[in-house]
Amino acid sequence: MCPLILIMVSPLQAWALCCPSVGQKPARSGIGEMQPSSANLSLDQRWSVHAFERDAVSYFQVSDTAGSVQFILGKSGDAFWVLPAGPVDTRISLPSDEPRPHAATGAVEVYRDPEFKLLVSGHGQSIEWSVVHMPRRP
Repeated sequence: MCPLILIMVSPLQAWALCCPSVGQKPARSGIGEMQPSSANLSLDQRWSVHAFERDAVSYFQVSDTAGSVQFILGKSGDAFWVLPAGPVDTRISLPSDEPRPHAATGAVEVYRDPEFKLLVSGHGQSIEWSVVHMPRRP
């Protein structure tokens, strides 16, 4: 995105351009559907990210451009886990993995919120996902 556009808008509008999840409420139903009715929060055209929430647990469904679910990420507080959805061979590193995961060189940010970001690297059969916890600022 052109930095000039960010200069010409208010800070709140600039944050919304940067992070489409700002101001979006997670859906309460539709998880697992090919095309959920909730907003696509992805920062990358190659993927869609849909947020859901139920009983104080957040879920993030990541799908490819054809609508095929790749994985569903669960989050509660600082804990992250992957639900058994999508291809079995999907590679995802979580903040709790040992040794601590690090983002691959050239990784692209697909989703960001104040608490974590979701990165993807590679292509074809060598795609690798990383969930990076964003420490809270005092």
